[in-house]
Amino acid sequence: MTGSLREIGNRVMMMVARGVLRAVKDDGGRQQLQVEFLKDELRDGVERMQNYGFTSHPLGGDVAAVFLGGNREKGIVLVVDDRRYRLSLKPGEVAINDDLGNKVELLRDMLKVTAVQHLEAIAPTMKIAADVSIVGKLTVTGDVATTGLLHNNGKLVGSTHVHAGVTKGLDNSGAPT
Repeated sequence: MTGSLREIGNRVMMMVARGVLRAVKDDGGRQQLQVEFLKDELRDGVERMQNYGFTSHPLGGDVAAVFLGGNREKGIVLVVDDRRYRLSLKPGEVAINDDLGNKVELLRDMLKVTAVQHLEAIAPTMKIAADVSIVGKLTVTGDVATTGLLHNNGKLVGSTHVHAGVTKGLDNSGAPT
């Protein structure tokens, strides 16, 4: 009986493991990892489960895996963590980030998107309901439709804009005053 209990105990102890990610194969429907668990226990083709809608190709790091029935041939990696790129957050905050510094942060006081090279939003329509401040050059390709007032360098430019000292019918009326 003690041999059976020892065998059951060993299988239970082998059901969960922590390891180090050594390689990633990401060319099929399931991502497969090469993970080193115990000393000299290198496992190839360990499936990595990922949450629906979220996927990543980790560069390295630590893994947590489970093994069905304690069978080390049938592992599933549930978590991959790479502390080199971990962000420090306040309680309740959430972030998505990569190794280059790109990130989307749901902070306590704002949603912050950081792109290290280029940010692109693609949609048939877009609505921004906020006061918007643009720092840098704005280039618009296509039509611009406005309602309300339009100012340039503090001067009103729009349908009610008039020039002083203009002779009616002349093309060169000069700069706005």
